[in-house]
Amino acid sequence: MVQTHTYREIKQQPETWRQTIKLVLSKAAELKQLFNNLHPDEVLFTGCGTSYYIAMTAASTFQEKTGISAKAVPASEVFLNPGAVFGKNKRTVLIGSSRSGNTTEVVRAVAYAQQNKLAHCVAITTQPDSELARIADDVISLPHSQEKSVVMTGSFTNLLLVSQLLAGILSADEGFLAELSRLPDIGASVIARVEPTAESVAADEAFGHFIYLGLGAYLGLAYEGMLKLKEMTQLYAEAFNPLEFRHGPISVLDGQCRVLLLSNGAIRSYERALVEDVRKFGADAVVLGDGLDDFHCDVKIALDSGLGDLSRSLLYLPFLQLFAYHRTLKMGLNPDSPRNLEQVVVLDE
Repeated sequence: MVQTHTYREIKQQPETWRQTIKLVLSKAAELKQLFNNLHPDEVLFTGCGTSYYIAMTAASTFQEKTGISAKAVPASEVFLNPGAVFGKNKRTVLIGSSRSGNTTEVVRAVAYAQQNKLAHCVAITTQPDSELARIADDVISLPHSQEKSVVMTGSFTNLLLVSQLLAGILSADEGFLAELSRLPDIGASVIARVEPTAESVAADEAFGHFIYLGLGAYLGLAYEGMLKLKEMTQLYAEAFNPLEFRHGPISVLDGQCRVLLLSNGAIRSYERALVEDVRKFGADAVVLGDGLDDFHCDVKIALDSGLGDLSRSLLYLPFLQLFAYHRTLKMGLNPDSPRNLEQVVVLDE
């Protein structure tokens, strides 16, 4: 096995989750007081690239758990199209995620919101000394999840975990928080079990077109799975809501397509029917999740977590990351050096 930064950072995720959980729960009272004081009408989650996909999943989870209106927006839209982002006369919290804390659009988004008194700004980053951490009103920093790789893996799951824990804290959902606290132990088991399958699925070069499907909070995860494969391999990959996929995109299915469904127990009957159609049209179907016995698909990735749909969501990522990683090695590429990419995107003034 080739030992790369990317591989080590994928494998070490459960232990970094443990540290993130401890850190955020230690701030529970402080975070509750902050939001009680702010009493927001809406919470906007923002980021770029992978961090935007964090925002998508975080916003869906946050609104479902807290009942506070929440949405995800690309950071560039905050300062380039603010009228479509901020509600008028609303108390708004803007939560910006950035691994480096120096991504230009996220820094500008926070600065714009502050300068125009549009939102109270909270930063989530792995870099406590970054520009984002310096200018935000409040900061949650995760130095233990800093990465050397270009492609975000462990930092994605840790930054997302902060938002999930925040949703649990603000909603006082002790059951949800208890399930999140089990993720490190369950995650270590899941990674050990799914890696051989990830490697074998990646070794099959019959497929060159990959489609990732996820509903609600899982849609951001589907986009992230798509992005990992695209970044590391440059293969053709897309992501959709599973039922929206029927409305046009299903026309692309053929024998070169592999569809990866992130199964959500709440819509199981719809998912089963969709998987049957995927296979009917000649594509390969891979299903990930808990309780998959009733699926007729080509590959099942059984997480066997025993967790609820929302608290289980992080556990989908290691398989998706490992699949992309092993496919990259199969193609003779270096996962640590993806084409045309740098670790931080900094725009000219």
